[in-house]
Amino acid sequence: MLPVFAMAQDIESLIRSMTLRQKIAQIIIISVDTHDSPQRREAQKQLVAQGLGGLIVMDDPLGPCIQMVNELQEGAAIPMLVSIDGEWGASMRFYEFAAFPKAMQLGALPSEELVYQAGVAIGEELSAIKIFANYAPDTDVNNNPANPVIGVRSFGEDRQKVAAYGSAYMRGMQSAGVAGCAKHFPGHGDTEVDSHKGLPVLNLDRSRLDSLELYPFRRMIADGVEMVMIGHLSVPALDPTGTPASISTPIVTGLLKEEMGFKGIVITDALGMKGVSNDYGDASVAAYKAGADILLMPQDGGKTIDSLEALFLSGSLDESVLDAKVAKMLSFKKKCGMLSEDYSPYVDPYKALKASYRPETEALIQRICDESQTVLQGSFPLDAGKTAYVAVNALSEESAEFFLELCKEHFPCDRFFLDGDATPAEIAALKEKLRGYDRVIVGFHSGKPIGRTGGPRREASAEKDFFESIVSWTSDINVYGIWFGNPYALAALPSYKAFKGFIVSYSDTSFNNRAAARAITRGSAKGILPVIIN
Repeated sequence: MLPVFAMAQDIESLIRSMTLRQKIAQIIIISVDTHDSPQRREAQKQLVAQGLGGLIVMDDPLGPCIQMVNELQEGAAIPMLVSIDGEWGASMRFYEFAAFPKAMQLGALPSEELVYQAGVAIGEELSAIKIFANYAPDTDVNNNPANPVIGVRSFGEDRQKVAAYGSAYMRGMQSAGVAGCAKHFPGHGDTEVDSHKGLPVLNLDRSRLDSLELYPFRRMIADGVEMVMIGHLSVPALDPTGTPASISTPIVTGLLKEEMGFKGIVITDALGMKGVSNDYGDASVAAYKAGADILLMPQDGGKTIDSLEALFLSGSLDESVLDAKVAKMLSFKKKCGMLSEDYSPYVDPYKALKASYRPETEALIQRICDESQTVLQGSFPLDAGKTAYVAVNALSEESAEFFLELCKEHFPCDRFFLDGDATPAEIAALKEKLRGYDRVIVGFHSGKPIGRTGGPRREASAEKDFFESIVSWTSDINVYGIWFGNPYALAALPSYKAFKGFIVSYSDTSFNNRAAARAITRGSAKGILPVIIN
């Protein structure tokens, strides 16, 4: 049974009943993982006992993770908010759920209708396991192909599409009771540094920021997004000192809260990231002072509480400001039903596993994949004819099975496998086998060549040579290509234009293999490339 004060419906009364340390702890969210050491688990339990506000779950098996969270919730006087960074749904952290396409593929959809439906479905699967905040969608305009950390996480490089599709995703998710989060304010799209590893600097003037980077955030705020995440980015036009946005008072308080009028919850990006943890002392204290309402993943939650408590006791910080931050957290919990007397934070692990399989969700994912297949050149469907399918770097025979079986419903089709490390002699020998076919379809599956992790890899000369060896077949064979990967990689492979037809399928999933086959055999592709690759 929770203490009586945790059942209060009056937020002000609840805050008055809390100690200073409990209030500080209430605005902190820490990460938890079933692989955490016993020492780390003990430290987590101590933070929970002090009034910890929330948890963020990481990559884990679903059942053990649920059990771990249940055990930690037992020590909480006020139920902790369980959150997730699940940009493509719960599957981003729990393999038991079906994976939605990443934002770039959603950005290829011809309208925002299915994006909204994806948001609803993602919200439903998260709320079913009592996760009420998702740090998504990514609201960055990815207009830099060399961006090492955003890329396929963005809806594209068109500010209006990013704004509209981001809002649709967020509104769908929030309609299902899960808070959306616009990130990474004020915009991480035009960067070439990963803020997990260093501090990106955006040397852009204010007019450019207003017209591009800030545009989607304004739309998200106007449409009612409940959270905004501040990125670890130096933006001199907004703060001439070069201080990272996440700990910058002019950016957090001056721009976001005062100028743009955001009244919701401002949360930091993970405070252990090197973009803010290297050279700025106690980033948690600095983020608090800058105006953040919630401190996400401080390097040491206990030390953060100690440091802030000392500043309050010395009179350096105003406790009424803290009370306002705590009120935001508690009000959100109340909206989610977490402060009602009959609320139980317990989640049945068995029911959670059952909830992870939803046929209607898989049908929605398939429809999204079908409608987002993007034809770069050529015309489809293909007519009847003897066909060979060459699966390049298929991770297993099953990887290309969905494609092959659907093709066989329309025309004879034989399958061949080719490894990305094949020698020139092996590639030449395969070409000789293909001469008797009316056409050859080459599917570039996950892994090599090029494009597994992000944009063009300029140093991957061997992989480019491999791709060019396939392109050379087009001199005397009708060859069509399907790219199951990041379209940005094609900027390094402009010779794809030599193929008789070419389709971008975005990722090597069973859903996309089926969708690509339908695009080839039915002409069902409706996708619009969300980025410029040449």
